[in-house]
Amino acid sequence: MIRKLTAACCSVLIMASLAAGQAPRFRWQTGQVLLYRTEHHTVASYVMGENKDETKTRVQSIKRWQVLDVDSAGVATLQMSLQALFFETTPPAGEPLVFDSTHLDKSTPELRKQYENYIGQPLVVVRIDGQGKVLEVKEARPGHSAARYESDPAFKLLLPVEALKVGLSWERSYQIVLEPPLGAGDEKYTAVQHYLCKEITGNLATVELSTEVKDAPAAQEDQVPLWQMQPQGEIVFDLEAGRLQKATLRIDKDAKSENGSTHFQSIYTEQYIGDR
Repeated sequence: MIRKLTAACCSVLIMASLAAGQAPRFRWQTGQVLLYRTEHHTVASYVMGENKDETKTRVQSIKRWQVLDVDSAGVATLQMSLQALFFETTPPAGEPLVFDSTHLDKSTPELRKQYENYIGQPLVVVRIDGQGKVLEVKEARPGHSAARYESDPAFKLLLPVEALKVGLSWERSYQIVLEPPLGAGDEKYTAVQHYLCKEITGNLATVELSTEVKDAPAAQEDQVPLWQMQPQGEIVFDLEAGRLQKATLRIDKDAKSENGSTHFQSIYTEQYIGDR
């Protein structure tokens, strides 16, 4: 009874603070575990004359974020691992290559060797503030560098410093670093992500996201490595719980040159599925 009363009081206080016009923030609790289901589809095609090469990929995962600690300023230390992973890529010629953590015996041997040790193991430990900015990457396996979380925030957006309301817009400026295999790791580009609060329904705020690269190469074909860093879409944030609820991000780019044309499509979704 006491626990229920305490929870109810906390809920009332949180909603009261929102109504009072306080800025939205991620809220963390030591020991908390957040699970997210992700799905990512990409199609990359290259056309030269009558020849077309096309590569498709499909990635599904269950991300597990565990809150290890929260300091007095609300900065949390979180550890991320994968509970499940499915990866499939279909090259221009040949059969699909598959890794499925739930059916290792049916996985392509090369991919099984590459990915099976990633399941259930810590992939990264980060410190994140209440706005959603990754302040520090404390521990990381390959693919989870500080540069990655600068381009792609751990929870997909940076919250505003002022109270959220419909029509509010804000932005964040940052550097894109093209790490292998997209680049050598020394190419840097100035980028801006623009946010617009489209709707607030109950405790859920829908934010529109767009990405702009300020100093992209002039030639279209030289912009191709940057395409994967330019998502557009919608993010739903739970104001009461202080967490990402859902993200739907898309990329649709094409470039033409004297030798042919290149097209890249990407659809990424991430959905909160519970605390466990």
